[in-house]
Amino acid sequence: MTTSAVQPIATPRIAVIAGAPMLVGAARALGIETVFVHDAFQPTPSVAAEADLAIAVDLSDFEALHAALAPLHAAHPFARVMSLTELGLLPAAAAGERLQVPGNSVHTVGLLRDKRRMRDVLNSHGISPVRAATPANQAELSSFCRMVGGPVIVKPAEGTGSEAVIRVATADLAANAWRAFEAAGGVDPIAEEYLDGPEVSVETFSHDGRHSLLAVTDKLVNASFVEVGHTQPSALAESALAEVDALVRAFLDVIQLTEGPAHTEIRITAQGPRIIESHNRIGGDKISELLRRVYGLDMLALTAGCPLGLLRPPADAPVARGGAAIRFLMPPAGTVRRIVVPDTVGTTADIHLKVAVGDHVRQGQTTDDRAGYVMVDGMDAADAAAVCEDLAARVLIETDV
Repeated sequence: MTTSAVQPIATPRIAVIAGAPMLVGAARALGIETVFVHDAFQPTPSVAAEADLAIAVDLSDFEALHAALAPLHAAHPFARVMSLTELGLLPAAAAGERLQVPGNSVHTVGLLRDKRRMRDVLNSHGISPVRAATPANQAELSSFCRMVGGPVIVKPAEGTGSEAVIRVATADLAANAWRAFEAAGGVDPIAEEYLDGPEVSVETFSHDGRHSLLAVTDKLVNASFVEVGHTQPSALAESALAEVDALVRAFLDVIQLTEGPAHTEIRITAQGPRIIESHNRIGGDKISELLRRVYGLDMLALTAGCPLGLLRPPADAPVARGGAAIRFLMPPAGTVRRIVVPDTVGTTADIHLKVAVGDHVRQGQTTDDRAGYVMVDGMDAADAAAVCEDLAARVLIETDV
């Protein structure tokens, strides 16, 4: 197993801010005491029962968060304040900084949360240059389209899940695109020149400011830029992979990411790789499971254990043991009237549905519109992709259109 053990620090304890149960479970499996902090304005999640202590706090109120954690820290210091979910990343950084606990700074996490600030930093350093603007209305969006001289993308500066990401083909269509952006719930827009080319994501792990590149994932996206599939390892040529490696390391250095996982999305353009966005967390969409299947990496264990000295940081360029792929199910919009799932007994295939007969399925405009997924292993990436696509094609989710 890549995550080999080393001498631990004494009585490790962490605070976990928001999120799913996996990080709490991984920490407890390593003998780490956990204090789980969840949003006071949401129902108490089931993971609260798995933590050593659970507390409810308004996560948007950093003063309240500090007040809740400070006495606990004084009695038994936290080694880290962690999160792996968008809701908790900035509060975790703020709490850790206020308690003087090591970790990524509020400045760094804030850059990753705000696509506008991140793009400004990249452009100011000449890293992955992309023309961008902050249009306040459709006229300014139209003007930016004319300046770029080609398609542009408008999206929320702090958006997630591919929500309200709109391609503007020409300046004449800016008014329609602006209305579509607002109708999709888009606010605080950033516009960028459209980046053409295949899309990949890069999984890294940082320790003491040193970055290990773990995997490059080939991505499939639909017309609404919703991710509909991932395959590991990437089929990019070695020269392109080297460019991606150098770009991501330079980027992580510039934003001063010091520890933990990062998930960086990139387009491979004719001018070279260009960063779309990045996050200081494990990639979603079961990418961590692909990493486990292909490289034997346990990203949750690494995230919890490596900063505390319980596990060694991963080596660069782990060797692939085969391939793995996931394809998301996107049936036509309508009410589900019949579902047929092929038999996978005796295989490593995993078919997961999140819809049932009678549910309404929306058109694939955001990641929430996906109806489930199929995930498989393969001898290599190409084999995994072919098997996965064949199996996904045999999953029937029939809808009344």
